[in-house]
Amino acid sequence: MQAELRQAWRRGAVALAIPALGLLALALLASYGAAARALYDERAAGTVTEVNLTKVGSRPTIEYAVAGQIYQAHTAWPYRPTTFAIGQPVTVRYPPARPSLGMLDSFAELWPLPLTLLAISLLLLVLAWKARCGLRPLLHVACGFGLCILGAVLGLTLFSVLCIPGGFEIFAGKSSLVSILGGMLLFYLLVPVGGLAAAGYWHWRVPARCRRCTGGIYSKYIGRRMDYSCPFCGSEH
Repeated sequence: MQAELRQAWRRGAVALAIPALGLLALALLASYGAAARALYDERAAGTVTEVNLTKVGSRPTIEYAVAGQIYQAHTAWPYRPTTFAIGQPVTVRYPPARPSLGMLDSFAELWPLPLTLLAISLLLLVLAWKARCGLRPLLHVACGFGLCILGAVLGLTLFSVLCIPGGFEIFAGKSSLVSILGGMLLFYLLVPVGGLAAAGYWHWRVPARCRRCTGGIYSKYIGRRMDYSCPFCGSEH
């Protein structure tokens, strides 16, 4: 029994380590890209021409000139509505070979994505290391929820590769009705199924660890509540 339990916990550690390593690779690639832009980009003076208010803030339009050519750029993220004003001078960074790819010269534009991916990947690696000996019910639930989100994101990525322009465009040349219905069917097959499959695998194949007797506990739903009851010592979590 103990050998089976250790094998199940190792299975959980692997299930967490695989997305952790994938996200770590993406974080390193994103960090390399951000560092390359920070080191090698040229800078130009720009001016805010539009504030573009939305429900979540503002994404200003910035105009800048390189070698007499006027270009436009937008911020990567929404900012507070009061951060920018029309006519406000700003600094823009751009790759020397492709001046049209300008962006606001700001830490908040360049580094949030690499740092977020790095933080998530390191957190998953820590959880994977702890999962070798079993996770307490609270962490077990959190990991199941996180894997559900990652599974849905993976499904969404696959949907994008298959359907959006620049991908395989499997519905290219089809009628509008076929494209809409096929796209909706594929979306609802890939995204929810990806999330539910990842969460289902986790809760079905990987037990939590009882706080009292350190035995394995499989989760089960009672009504709308997820229950962790240890079959060995009877404690509820």
